[in-house]
Amino acid sequence: MYALQHRQYQRDALVGATPEKLVVKIYDIAIAACHAGDRARLRAALVQLVNGLDFERGGDLARRLHAIYVYGLTESALGDLAPIAEVLNELRSVWNEGVVLRRTAA
Repeated sequence: MYALQHRQYQRDALVGATPEKLVVKIYDIAIAACHAGDRARLRAALVQLVNGLDFERGGDLARRLHAIYVYGLTESALGDLAPIAEVLNELRSVWNEGVVLRRTAA
């Protein structure tokens, strides 16, 4: 019963979320997957992050993020997930402070 309520809560949280907040949620999912050792879920979140990149508007930043996400995908196959969680946690923090909170304050 709890799992069903939790999934419904997560679905409701996504309704009306801005694209910027959705990125934070994907980072949260990826980081949680790292801590849980859930390689499949981590890879799915990383693929979502890759698919969300806009290389035209994002330029060099998008290319750098792509390289980081590909590193995460590669390492998630066999490597230690702790370094991936650390990198994703830092990216999440920077994204949240630099994009989400600024847009909320504006």
